[in-house]
Amino acid sequence: MSDLPSTARVVIIGGGVVGVSTLYHLALKGWTDCVLLEKNELTAGSTWHAAGNCPNFSTSWAVLNMQRYGLELYRGLAGAVDYPMNYHVTGSLRLAHSLERMREFEKVAGLGRAQGLDLEICTPDDLKAQHPFLETHDLEGGLWDPLDGDIDPAQLTQALAKGARELGATISRFNPCTGVRRDGDEWVVETEKGEIRCEKVVNAAGYYAQRVGEMFRPFGGRTVPMVVMSHQYFLTEEIGELAAWTKENGRKVPLVRDVDVSYYLRQDKAGLNLGPYERNCKAHWITPDDPMPQDFSFQLYPDDLERLEYYIEDAMARVPLLGTAGVGRNINGPIPYAPDGLPLIGPMPGVPNAYEAHCFTFGIAQGGGAGKVMSEWLIDGETEWDMWACDPRRYTGYADHDYCLSKALETYGHEYGMHFPHHEWPAGRDKKLSPVDAKIRAAGGQMGAYNGWERANWFAKPGDDTSEDATQTWNRHGPWEPRIRAEVEAVRDGVGVLDLPGFSRFNLSG
Repeated sequence: MSDLPSTARVVIIGGGVVGVSTLYHLALKGWTDCVLLEKNELTAGSTWHAAGNCPNFSTSWAVLNMQRYGLELYRGLAGAVDYPMNYHVTGSLRLAHSLERMREFEKVAGLGRAQGLDLEICTPDDLKAQHPFLETHDLEGGLWDPLDGDIDPAQLTQALAKGARELGATISRFNPCTGVRRDGDEWVVETEKGEIRCEKVVNAAGYYAQRVGEMFRPFGGRTVPMVVMSHQYFLTEEIGELAAWTKENGRKVPLVRDVDVSYYLRQDKAGLNLGPYERNCKAHWITPDDPMPQDFSFQLYPDDLERLEYYIEDAMARVPLLGTAGVGRNINGPIPYAPDGLPLIGPMPGVPNAYEAHCFTFGIAQGGGAGKVMSEWLIDGETEWDMWACDPRRYTGYADHDYCLSKALETYGHEYGMHFPHHEWPAGRDKKLSPVDAKIRAAGGQMGAYNGWERANWFAKPGDDTSEDATQTWNRHGPWEPRIRAEVEAVRDGVGVLDLPGFSRFNLSG
């Protein structure tokens, strides 16, 4: 006999940290007649093998808000729901090898201050004072976040689940969603244990979100724009010197992110955890010859440490302690990526009363905030924060499989890349061209991509530096500056026509 309710206000598909957090936040706001479906055990997807790092840092205002809120929630969650958790607030250091990176840190520190966070700009000496085993050669400085750390992903999810259940919400484990259909204004969610009629449905299926999304195609949905990437990290064996320092000081060393090289390194018990975001990264389940398994619960990909060799060598030079111990365990698991690496959270495009909450590349850090945002979408119809950067509707038909794959590989390989204001990332281009595209380029148009449309950012003249390197700067006075100034003056003093593919259409005569 199933204990599955026959009706609910909201049905959430997916029992990772984001789905469970959404259920918890709905219950906190009074919507307790909600159901979460999980085909296996809670955390069986990306949540179970996540490293559990908890940064505030993000260059996105929306993601910074989610992470700031989530970390604040986690610091009080164990007491709020009476569920002990391993949560270590160690602080973190981000290392800068260049003045350009320091300027990025200064920008994010300003964003953080606007949200009440105390992110500190550091000198190399400051870095060394925070981390006794860190080598500071070739560094310009860094950024210190005192509230960063790491949390046990399974304990976090179970704590949220306990809180949701105690408030009256329902979690149905080992109960896959097998389909959905519409009956008037209601959804009927089909499961192996019965059907549930509900007002609203949330796709929080993690790296299975695209497969779940196909259930909504008959009702106006689209193929979810995402790719599953392989993220690999390893844990060392115990390091005696690190264990002794921890015992003497009563704390763990801070987490280190060498973002210019592209890895994180943190203490895990008495060993170290190294996780690179390598350029030569790998996607999975992207061809008909390599289909996604029906169930990949609590499973990993085969080890592939050769991909990480460069990053391991660099990390051993940065923290020589890393080289004193062998590899204890390697983790190589699936993580869902949207083309830009930001989550898809909000209304499902084209489908009434259906929502998405998936593609979280840092789901543990963002899970708390995601639950808050999703509960606001469902109950209030709008969010407290500006969440357009994460809205699923930001992608339209141009985001096909080839686009998603090329962008996911680019985004993962540059996970810590700087996003300069005049730089255009090269992958996934030329998806939508205007009728005059060739003429625009022949006139010197330097193109940017906007919702798939290629559009001229500025017009170069012979001899101008139009290389990608020239745009990788925070400096406003690049080769584009005199050209844009001349255009502005020409329109100010005369007349001009601005070609904006995707917007206006002109029919000129006479």
